[in-house]
Amino acid sequence: MLVDNSADPFTVVVSSDAPHGYHAEFTIIATGDGGFADTIVHEIPIGLQIPSDGGYYYAYYSGGPHEHAPAYNWVAIDSTQTTYPGISLDFYDNQSAYLPLPFPFTYYGVEYDSFTICSNGWIAMGVRVTTDWTNSGIPNSDGPEAMIAPMWDDLDPGNAGQPSDVYYYYDEANHRLIVEYFQVEHYAAGYHETFEVILYDPDYYVSPTGDGDIVFQYLLAQQQVDNTIGIENAAEDQGIQYSRDNIYHEHAATITDEFAIRITTWKPDQTGIDEYSGHNEPAPYFLRVSPSITSGTVKIAYALSGHVGTQAVHIYDATGRRVRVYHCDGEQATVTWDGRDAAGNRVANGIYFVTLDSGEVRESRKVIVVD
Repeated sequence: MLVDNSADPFTVVVSSDAPHGYHAEFTIIATGDGGFADTIVHEIPIGLQIPSDGGYYYAYYSGGPHEHAPAYNWVAIDSTQTTYPGISLDFYDNQSAYLPLPFPFTYYGVEYDSFTICSNGWIAMGVRVTTDWTNSGIPNSDGPEAMIAPMWDDLDPGNAGQPSDVYYYYDEANHRLIVEYFQVEHYAAGYHETFEVILYDPDYYVSPTGDGDIVFQYLLAQQQVDNTIGIENAAEDQGIQYSRDNIYHEHAATITDEFAIRITTWKPDQTGIDEYSGHNEPAPYFLRVSPSITSGTVKIAYALSGHVGTQAVHIYDATGRRVRVYHCDGEQATVTWDGRDAAGNRVANGIYFVTLDSGEVRESRKVIVVD
């Protein structure tokens, strides 16, 4: 017999401090006559949800209520200013250039040392020879592999008489790579678009997976809405379509003037360490472990501003048994775990926890060891 409780429903109250996007787990134990008993476990998402690719990357937008939302902070690198002397690519229509990255950048779990910039509003990790100018959906086998698309469509930065181009600049002091599309003409209506994409050095900015943070910024709202905005992995079977041809993801906010999108592997229910503090740069790391899934070695790096003396990096197995410890001096250090315990034996496959303990700070990261 089907019954309901609409006349006397349960009321669930959520604290205002609960993070938006967090999935709260509920366990319901139901009993009835005749010895009936059942346990039901389900989740209820709290607050506003976040565009995601299914749980690897998340896209937070400026002005949003989420703890990882960026603050818009335009970084001009074009030839109209001198603070950040960007390098002009002198692009014409349908051109690409591949360049070495100034720092290793991990994207969807793969570390890259080069990237491609295309005149048509996208960059991609690795060397890509395409100049694809016809935007499509994400994920999709169309377009370049490992694409990062702040505005993918037919853009022309090389129209005669227009002060437009594509620039790139490595801001070494802030450990970030900036690519700016400055007043590029958008076919066919001829509107001019100005936007940028920023890649943050994963060695200096925290993420739970070791992947680099990505920020899109829009000086002006889209002048022409025929485009695709989002990211896609190298296999082109996973990604975030933030918007396509002005149809937005159901959890996305509309792009306006002075708008930013932060793409990160921080989940809505993870606060991270020393979050944004009112600016759009991710926070300097305390502890970084890379890769998070390994069959070989693991690089462990930490930085503790103002902490001197000896710090301890412990490695525990899933039962809480310590298998290895490293003692390091100073505010920052890097060590390499070879996947062996203190006796020199290769550890078994499974989950391990790398824990930094300085007395005042204790942070942990998960590592999965596989064959």
